[in-house]
Amino acid sequence: MPFLLAWVGGLLLVPLVRKIALRLGLVDRPDTRKIHARPIPRIGGLAMYVASLVGALPFLVADARTTGVMLAGTFIFLVGFLDDLLDLPPRVKLAGQIIACLILFGFQVRIEFVTDFIAGQGLVALGLLTYPLTLLWIIGLTNTVNLIDGVDGLAGGIVFIALATLLAVRVIIPSAQDATSIANVMVFCSALMGALLAFLRYNVFPASIFMGDSGAYYLGFMTASLSVAGAAKGTILLPLVVPLVAFGLPVIDVFLAIGRRFFRRVPIFQADKEHLHHQLLHRGFSQAETTRFLWMVSTCFGLLAILTADIRHRGVEIAVTVLLVVMVIACVTFYQSRERHHENR
Repeated sequence: MPFLLAWVGGLLLVPLVRKIALRLGLVDRPDTRKIHARPIPRIGGLAMYVASLVGALPFLVADARTTGVMLAGTFIFLVGFLDDLLDLPPRVKLAGQIIACLILFGFQVRIEFVTDFIAGQGLVALGLLTYPLTLLWIIGLTNTVNLIDGVDGLAGGIVFIALATLLAVRVIIPSAQDATSIANVMVFCSALMGALLAFLRYNVFPASIFMGDSGAYYLGFMTASLSVAGAAKGTILLPLVVPLVAFGLPVIDVFLAIGRRFFRRVPIFQADKEHLHHQLLHRGFSQAETTRFLWMVSTCFGLLAILTADIRHRGVEIAVTVLLVVMVIACVTFYQSRERHHENR
């Protein structure tokens, strides 16, 4: 029901927001760094934010951690929305992200324990490292989603796959600890997926609306926050390992970008056109083919993430492994077929 309500709400809201953006001139205009050729509305994040709340609110149970995630998510959405309107300086945006994390801390949403890898079992309390580690995780993932939002439908599809992975892991590995928080996390994941599916209807190539920084910040922040809020102490790998692997493709892309800019001695945050999706476009892939291929690769990472979650059901583990092998073969086949197609043109 959260998924369906958010999906229907999104289908109604996205066209409305698009009309408002066109009327007010809130559009993303082409330039040398961007690949679209005409002005496109850039405040699709507004529709996703409202649709996700429409889907989630009727089914949420009162819980302090969930309240913290919603308040912080609303704040980070507003930061992104103001950036879409006013083009905020990087320092202001970073300050806004830090404040959103402080809101989470005020509601006890943080990474407090990690698995004791030396002993092989048990948990280790992070102490004061709780705060910088949580800060790094949430801000890092928030900006990662923003950085991969460069091809129609790419960022939205990858986040959808990551949220589906988190939801699948929670369904496969239920926990009696913090049951209310975990149930709310599942509701919000479902609502966000519904809102995203509706948005992608208008965002895949050729896109008629972009999510903007409001959408990218909101999606990245909520995914990171929900992964932390929905973690029980007995399954402490979930808050970091599962979403990190699920976001494997954009995380690798970001690290490659940082290394590339470091060795070229240019600012790390300086934008360029050498991300993975740009490389595929340079090789002759169309925007639709690039998005489709990277979605397939992200699905592989999502299936791998499920396997890292220590599934205790042998049948589920075998089924996920088979799906992963099939998807890897599909990715290789698709890439080779596109390469041959473009070479023969």
